[in-house]
Amino acid sequence: MRNYLFVLLMSVMVISLAACGAEGEEGTSSDENESASSVELDYWVPFSGGDGEYMESLVNQFNEEHEDIEVSMLNIEWDEYYTKLRTAMNSQSGPDVAISHASRLIELVPSGNVEALDGLAEEAEVDWGEFSENQLEATIFDDQHYAVPLDAHALIMYYNKAHLEEAGLLNDDGEYELDGGIDQFINDLKTVEETVSDDDVFPFVSNTNEVYPFWIWYMLNAQQGGSYIDGDQAAMNSEQGVEALSTMEMMVTEGLWPKNVSNAYDLFRSGRAAFNFAGVWATGNYEQEESLEFGASPIPQLFDNAKTWGDSHTLILPSQDDEEQKLAALRFSDWLADNGAFWAQAGHVPAKPSIIDSEEYQELEYRPGYAEVLADVEYMPNHPSLGAVNDVMIQQFSQVLNGDMTPEEGLEQAEQNAQNTIDQN
Repeated sequence: MRNYLFVLLMSVMVISLAACGAEGEEGTSSDENESASSVELDYWVPFSGGDGEYMESLVNQFNEEHEDIEVSMLNIEWDEYYTKLRTAMNSQSGPDVAISHASRLIELVPSGNVEALDGLAEEAEVDWGEFSENQLEATIFDDQHYAVPLDAHALIMYYNKAHLEEAGLLNDDGEYELDGGIDQFINDLKTVEETVSDDDVFPFVSNTNEVYPFWIWYMLNAQQGGSYIDGDQAAMNSEQGVEALSTMEMMVTEGLWPKNVSNAYDLFRSGRAAFNFAGVWATGNYEQEESLEFGASPIPQLFDNAKTWGDSHTLILPSQDDEEQKLAALRFSDWLADNGAFWAQAGHVPAKPSIIDSEEYQELEYRPGYAEVLADVEYMPNHPSLGAVNDVMIQQFSQVLNGDMTPEEGLEQAEQNAQNTIDQN
């Protein structure tokens, strides 16, 4: 009888322990389900250069700080990015959040596949007043916000301090200043040519093929108040446009800017140029060269006003029905803008002025010296044919700088081809 009672008692204990174990397993499963219920966001970017590593670090930091949102980043090659993004959005299979250049919004917003953000902004605690007005304006269509500005990236001026010191062109602070417009700049280039002892040093370099001639022309044209596309009319063959391109051609023909340059980054980094107009993203490249002592500043006012070519990385929400996903995506986008000081290590200028004023940003090398370019960027016109027109300009200006046609011929041909492109679309 005692044996029977002992066995019975042990059986009850085993059953009780098993039940406790089951409860514990249910509790663990419940916790896992709670964790699994966090919002998962697909995030697409076109950062195939070094800035991709900075963005990946930001995503990892966000995921560590937010238990309720998990972001997965897909980095797509630049040449394929917008084709893949448009295709995915048109088939309603796009990401939850994606990078778009401000200049590309005109291709994406009219399709109806990009969410307007004003209805979500208050709940996501996005304050549009925190952003630079110039960058924010480029994201507004029909009085609605369609993107969160992340940065400005623009054409700026780099200069080799050793060469300019030899030429006597640095001020008492060891920096280059220009207040005499285009005439002074040309004279300074000639001074470099005449005084720098190293015959292998060019006064100025920038690529004469691909996109740089167009960006420099765009800057010089904008500084004169010149237009580019006026309504549905190509308007680049103007007095201002000819002056801009003629200035560039003169720099080449007088030997201040070498012909057929496709490696301007390497030339400046290796110390073979005194001045270089390049994008802000070159900063990280140049500062890796320990032997290069350089300065970086906005391009000076060479004509009537201080303007430069530039664009912005912005964050868009491809259209979808899930309100929770959209809210999480907008919170993530605003968080990235709030962490612009880290992103600035890739060279870009944060879109929130409060970030620029922060100690973290001001302690960075070089970047604070050109942060004011945030207000100087002259954004391209919102025209659906913009990309095709830009391709026309890139082709024509390279031909001019490489001596295949005059500035007048180049702009006449560019305007004709651009107008044909506009009329066909």
